[in-house]
Amino acid sequence: MKKILIVCGAAAALMLGACSGNSSTASDKGFADSLSTSLGQSQGLRLASDYASIPADQKAALKKDDILRGFKQVIMTDTTQQGYLTGLSFGLQLAGQLYRYEQAGISIDRAKVYDAYSKAFMTDSVTPEALREAQATFQQLAQEAQGKMMEYYQKKQEEAEQAKANSPEAKSNEEKGAAYIKDAIAKDPSIKTTPSGLAYKVVKEGEGKTVGKSGSANVKYSGKLIDGTVFDSNDEGVELSPRSTVPGFGEGLAMMNKGAKYVFYIPGNLAYGVDGAPQAGIGPNATLVFEVEAVDVNPGE
Repeated sequence: MKKILIVCGAAAALMLGACSGNSSTASDKGFADSLSTSLGQSQGLRLASDYASIPADQKAALKKDDILRGFKQVIMTDTTQQGYLTGLSFGLQLAGQLYRYEQAGISIDRAKVYDAYSKAFMTDSVTPEALREAQATFQQLAQEAQGKMMEYYQKKQEEAEQAKANSPEAKSNEEKGAAYIKDAIAKDPSIKTTPSGLAYKVVKEGEGKTVGKSGSANVKYSGKLIDGTVFDSNDEGVELSPRSTVPGFGEGLAMMNKGAKYVFYIPGNLAYGVDGAPQAGIGPNATLVFEVEAVDVNPGE
């Protein structure tokens, strides 16, 4: 009962105190009108800003007219109907859970949800044993549902990644990158490759222990695309570790010791993959070329 009272109070507060009486003065009304307009405007603009950033397919399912209709339904509800407001609040919470299930392909019979809910709620008395049994049963089913949801979203993610990989730009970048590295190796036999596909050239050997997988190094570097466009560089030196960089750079860095200079030829799958890094001008599956100098090394394993 205490929780219900809290919800009732919160719901009533959201209605801007409509039940507070009619004794307000003209100045009070002027303030209330200003507050009402400002509240609606600020919240509306906030939602509009968030709405503008969502993908087009989501906007199709979240039409502005529908959002306003639902919003109006709630704020225009008679605040003296505390039971209705409480049920509305609980229903909205549960609706969010139902939506997540259905988005993951789990078909929910809403009529059965309501029938079971109403029957349980109208029970004259609830024993602790009955409550524990119901909660245990739901917990088991919820865990199974969670597994199904994870499988669904993983599959969706894999499908999305595959679609990106099959895009004309990604395929073109992959082919051009492979040809670039093959040509570089043909021209310079000193370029070596690792089992992962990373190609690298030792320009200058260093001394001492290597960075290793868990170490770090202060490095100077220049990164460019295969067309020669420089997308990043650092001439002052920056501390990097193999685990904090893209896989290809990390693999190459792990082999370096103090004073070493390498050139990394990193295929797209060992760089930014099918997503690329648009903010840096790196397309999907783009091959990257890094000239790297290890100024100092903190060896790891």
